[in-house]
Amino acid sequence: MFNVKKILVPTDFSEASDKALKKAVDIAEAFNAEIILLHVKMMDVAIIEQYLSEELIKELNEATMKDINEKLNTQISKYSKPNIKITTAIKEGVSYNEILKAEIEYDIDLVVIASHSKTIFEDILFGSTTEKVVRRSKKSVLVVRD
Repeated sequence: MFNVKKILVPTDFSEASDKALKKAVDIAEAFNAEIILLHVKMMDVAIIEQYLSEELIKELNEATMKDINEKLNTQISKYSKPNIKITTAIKEGVSYNEILKAEIEYDIDLVVIASHSKTIFEDILFGSTTEKVVRRSKKSVLVVRD
């Protein structure tokens, strides 16, 4: 029998990601599972950093991390239920790579992911993060459609 103890939910803070988290909370409630809410921060562009002071770079990174944590907490407050444990994680890198790494790192049983890309341009140029996760994941993946 399929037993879910840990669910990974990647988020980019979009409405589609909200729907994926909502679905994951329902599943977590049914299986008494834990949710890992993951945001992948894109890597900073090094060329820009050569024109900024170290102090300004540090301030920008701190502001970015504060914003990400606030958005994670907002998502959790909207969809969490008292008996569901939701842990947040922030990684930096290429989204699908970090999601696949997180599967292993957190010993995930199920990935619940939205079916969209932020823009059509990203989808055409780079391919869908969701599609890459579905094709490469070693775990079960539930794709939540809009």
